[in-house]
Amino acid sequence: MKHLLLLLLLSLSAAICNAQIYHCLDASGKTIFKDKECSSDEDSIKVISDLEESEPLETDIEKKVPVNVFIDDDKPGKLIFSDNKRLVLPYTIKVNEVRVITETDDTLVVDVIYTYEHKIPAEEIKIFITPNHGYWSTPQIQASYGKNVGRAAIGLSRSNMKKDRVTKSFTDTIGISFEQYKPKKYLGIIWSETVKYEKNWTLKK
Repeated sequence: MKHLLLLLLLSLSAAICNAQIYHCLDASGKTIFKDKECSSDEDSIKVISDLEESEPLETDIEKKVPVNVFIDDDKPGKLIFSDNKRLVLPYTIKVNEVRVITETDDTLVVDVIYTYEHKIPAEEIKIFITPNHGYWSTPQIQASYGKNVGRAAIGLSRSNMKKDRVTKSFTDTIGISFEQYKPKKYLGIIWSETVKYEKNWTLKK
């Protein structure tokens, strides 16, 4: 009996020593650590043994090369999205254009030309322009009634990247969301648009 118990303990010890940690990337671009394989809706970044040394996490996704398509016109910035269709009911909000004004390794300045004719007062609406990873840092934009332009200077969240031990990231969309706020209360997203735009991000030292 003692020999059998010893064998079981040795087997368990070997299994623990050979356990693997899976580094997965979810739909929002957030790194997740798991003790089982990544699910079908997650990208597998890296699989390491518990015995490997911990090191800064850099992924193959970061090596992607942007292949953005720009729309030529004679206006400032690079036009990446345009919707010239007239605003018709039941829709009362739309994004007319999205333009990249400037871009560096760790910043992206974007202009969003939008139309807001919704029944909710514009002063209760904030607009957020965000890339699809968990490392963005961006100001909120106060919505105005009618056709207007909102500018967002998007940067990187150093604290989030430090927590995940990464210095690089890759995004392929820009989300534009109209979110309702009342004093001391968040009521959620009332309308959103997603625009394709690929970018390699690198955190400055």
